[in-house]
Amino acid sequence: MLTLEAYKMPSNMSDKKISFSLYFLEKINPLSHDFKVFYQKCVKHAYYKKGEFLNSSGTICNKLFYIKKGIIRGFHIIEKKEITTWLSSDNELVTSITGFFKNTSAKESMQAIEDTYVEYLEYNDFQKALDKFPEMTKIFTSLLIEYYIHAENRTLISRIPSAKGRFNHFLKAGNAFLLDRAPHKYLASLLSMRPETFSRLLSTYQIDLVSEIQS
Repeated sequence: MLTLEAYKMPSNMSDKKISFSLYFLEKINPLSHDFKVFYQKCVKHAYYKKGEFLNSSGTICNKLFYIKKGIIRGFHIIEKKEITTWLSSDNELVTSITGFFKNTSAKESMQAIEDTYVEYLEYNDFQKALDKFPEMTKIFTSLLIEYYIHAENRTLISRIPSAKGRFNHFLKAGNAFLLDRAPHKYLASLLSMRPETFSRLLSTYQIDLVSEIQS
């Protein structure tokens, strides 16, 4: 995950405070002055209360979101049951892959599970950036690579036979912080286990953690 640090806008740019998401993109690839000016004009800001939907299944998602603070989950409804497929938090980019990049109806819904602040780029502006600025193409390629890495990791977790194995792999992948921030029913769904099983594994993990600290 990229960490945000204090960033000063170059003196030849506007005095307007640089967007967090622009700094995030510049950590991926160097950006030209013209791109920064274009982006600053296009980027928008939004606030979603806990429980509010950013996009719903069956509607076109025309926004690429950068999470300044908060957590967003992606989920499907299968056989009348919500299945959480991903959770993203501070300093991450999220959107509906089919809904945004194919500009068609999204297959999944996106919901804020904390009060969440985002910056976002709309689809038409994203396409203009791809057409006009070479660095956006490089950024897009990097984002696709990261997406496939995360998708590969989610696929691996889903194929681990035991619930304990899935739980441990999830924590080792750097997700322990979500135990204190995300509702456990969503984490259980993400890890393909019953809430009761997740609670049992969490209790064992917490006991082991306390024992490790005290030893």
